[in-house]
Amino acid sequence: MSDSFITPASDAEAKPGLESDELRFIQRVARLLLQYNMRTASLRERIEEIGMALWLPLQVHIGYRTVTVFAPDGVTVHAQAPEFRINVAVSAQVNLTIDKVCAGKLSLPEAIRILDEVEKTAGRHDRWTLSVMFGLAAGALAWLLSADWGGMAVIALSSAVGMLVRQEMHKHHPVLFALPFVAALIGSLMGGLVIQLGWTETPGICLIVPALMLVPGPHLINGLYDMIENNMQTGIPRLGLAAGILVAAAMGIFLGGWITLGMTTVPIYKGIVLAPIPLWQDVLLAGVAACGFGAFYNAPWRVLWTSILCGMVGHGVRFLCLKQGMQIEIATLFACLAIGFMAIRWVSSMRIPFAAVAFAGAVPMMPGVLMFQTIGGAMDISFAGANAPVTLVSTTLASGFKAAFVVGGMGMGLLAGAWIGAHCFRLLEGLRK
Repeated sequence: MSDSFITPASDAEAKPGLESDELRFIQRVARLLLQYNMRTASLRERIEEIGMALWLPLQVHIGYRTVTVFAPDGVTVHAQAPEFRINVAVSAQVNLTIDKVCAGKLSLPEAIRILDEVEKTAGRHDRWTLSVMFGLAAGALAWLLSADWGGMAVIALSSAVGMLVRQEMHKHHPVLFALPFVAALIGSLMGGLVIQLGWTETPGICLIVPALMLVPGPHLINGLYDMIENNMQTGIPRLGLAAGILVAAAMGIFLGGWITLGMTTVPIYKGIVLAPIPLWQDVLLAGVAACGFGAFYNAPWRVLWTSILCGMVGHGVRFLCLKQGMQIEIATLFACLAIGFMAIRWVSSMRIPFAAVAFAGAVPMMPGVLMFQTIGGAMDISFAGANAPVTLVSTTLASGFKAAFVVGGMGMGLLAGAWIGAHCFRLLEGLRK
């Protein structure tokens, strides 16, 4: 493969049998799991598991977009991911192939052939189906934020159109940040036109929500996981990547708003509560939003229901916590504890990555509004320079800190919930035996 190669210490020391199949299999596994965004600790454990099954003592070093595996006799395997993607179907197929190899049910040559073709054979949701589901998810998220009917309609339509355009652009391999920029630009242009025509009474939501659908939840959560697990070499770049995507989306909002409304900065969203949303409606809308995100991450139909259930339960828990007067950071922490506890139950049985269930369920709770408020405030401060009002600076910092604490609560909640769930289910299995 062009992005993976084997470097023996010398031709005399290399073992042909070892080089031909075992390490070629490890190459492909390392590249695919890294490219499809497995967090660092899990990736290292998976490669070491393969080494144990193949009777190879391996040392694994993982960097940003690179994996280096040190095998016996000085043989070194390098794998490089061209970019980070989220594709649950591919990740599930790779994990299933690893399980079969480790159990001795699949030969290495056949496993290598499967991995070489997995990106083509894993399957994807139809582009039109995905766009419709993504649009419905955006409309559900807008409803959760108390948008009116005009706002929900344009948000759903602009998000669906943006998804179609992103899929078409992806065929031409553009710069990564071009995708969120163009999608946010489309949403901002369409939202700005609706505002100009006076078809909505919730203008801020029309401009912000299409960009909220672009919040890089998996990159943020994986980066936070890596930081918590002391993998700074990957955690910091992943958080930087997420920040770049957010800025690109903010620039799209700014340009579209400038063209249609003459805006000079990202708008500061101010929520308008039209009517309290009952619990059943909050849970149902969260399920629709989670379904759209799960489809966006290419979760197969057979596992999509798990993301929906996690999203509904998690958002319901947060709704009840907020109703009891808890701060949003604490409420989000408890919600993600529930999501992590539930998600870990299906990871082993379905052989799907934790992200397949947890991320899609938790992403609707990402503090996207706070993130874009922070970016908008930062732009205002840069325009004002030394004359920036103290209230503007303090408001921007408060939004940034609150967003950081909410994301931190999500990461800690998912991780702690998964840890508690794994131990509880392991204990229950032991009691049954």
